[in-house]
Amino acid sequence: MKKTLKTKVAVEEKAAPKVENKCHHFWVIDVANGPSSLGKCKICGEKREFLNAFPTFNPLRKSSNPLALPRMQELKLDKNSKS
Repeated sequence: MKKTLKTKVAVEEKAAPKVENKCHHFWVIDVANGPSSLGKCKICGEKREFLNAFPTFNPLRKSSNPLALPRMQELKLDKNSKS
């Protein structure tokens, strides 16, 4: 009589690679009416909000002129000073 030995083998399944949205969007943007407009991709239908103008104040944005120096505070000199 033959004996059969049954064993369980763990099989690792490879997860399918995640496919990111590779759409080269063709945005159709609504007419400007306010600070932002809604846009929709003509191909995949994704929706996104677009700004109609650049913000006027952005504290993180640097001066457009790289040679511009900050204004120095005026100092009063002592008339009796020899320096």
